[in-house]
Amino acid sequence: MIGFSTYFEEKIDYRKIVENNKEFDLLFTSLHYPASDETYKDFLKLYDLCSANNIRICVDINNKTLKNHPKLADMNLILRLDFGFSYEEIAKLSKKTDLAINASTVTLSFLNELKKSHINLERIIAIHNYYPLEYSGLSEGFFVNQNKMLKDFGMKVGAFVPGNEQLRGPVYKGLPTLEEDRYQNPYQVFVKLQRKYDLDLILLAEDVEKDDKEFISKFAKENIITLPTAFKDEYKKVESIKVRPDISDYLIRNEREKKEIVPTNPQMIKRGDIVILNDLSGRYAGEIEIIKKDLDVSRERNVIGRIDKNYENIIFYIKGGDEIEFYRG
Repeated sequence: MIGFSTYFEEKIDYRKIVENNKEFDLLFTSLHYPASDETYKDFLKLYDLCSANNIRICVDINNKTLKNHPKLADMNLILRLDFGFSYEEIAKLSKKTDLAINASTVTLSFLNELKKSHINLERIIAIHNYYPLEYSGLSEGFFVNQNKMLKDFGMKVGAFVPGNEQLRGPVYKGLPTLEEDRYQNPYQVFVKLQRKYDLDLILLAEDVEKDDKEFISKFAKENIITLPTAFKDEYKKVESIKVRPDISDYLIRNEREKKEIVPTNPQMIKRGDIVILNDLSGRYAGEIEIIKKDLDVSRERNVIGRIDKNYENIIFYIKGGDEIEFYRG
């Protein structure tokens, strides 16, 4: 499941936001900041638009918000419970609606108490925080340990991807869950979170550039990996490859068709290069490869292109059988 986010700090065009994100399953928002009657009215407008476009809403609330607006529990929302809820209240709510808890701060004792309260764990997803303040994001080790603990209780887990367009204030330094993802390309982060950590929900925490959003949607919905690439003129017609099922630490191979390829001057083969095997490789001539590690000079390989450096790390999460499309912008 994939989602996007919007917030109520400033006046926004809700219709435009929903229209621009119709390919997503879920909208994340918060009724905390600013917490006011006007915010709730705006939320209801957004709710109507999302409902009309089959987009579900996950909304961050506290106990006071729910007491002021009890109807929230009957609107087919996912209520992310921030603070102020007892185990008994969470258990009671779980019988009425789907819930989310804070995956970043939850403890083993908390989960054990929930279990004792006969809570319906199938209606709960654990969603990590995002971290506006630089250096405050989660470490990978802590993230992995939290996810394992939650999965051991049979819970689904979600996390946030930072944006790269119109970042959210007041800090404007991105909203990642993992600190290592701050300032990284959102599409690259999305692929990593899905492939490396097998998350059940990945949310865009803020605005993402149009191309990257389309790459994310294609990957999430069609399992197609898009690689922005610059090709040499004679290879600009190369559009896509299908990855062989057997994966090497050094390179990614395609399911080739034998071709005659004249060798060019040998050169250093570097990570991120796209190469084609030439006639010196015999029956392997015509195979296209994506390079994962520097290989030194290779007489059998002609360099025909290079992956954009902002997307280079995606190659480490490519699996056998993947469809890869090359994007030229």
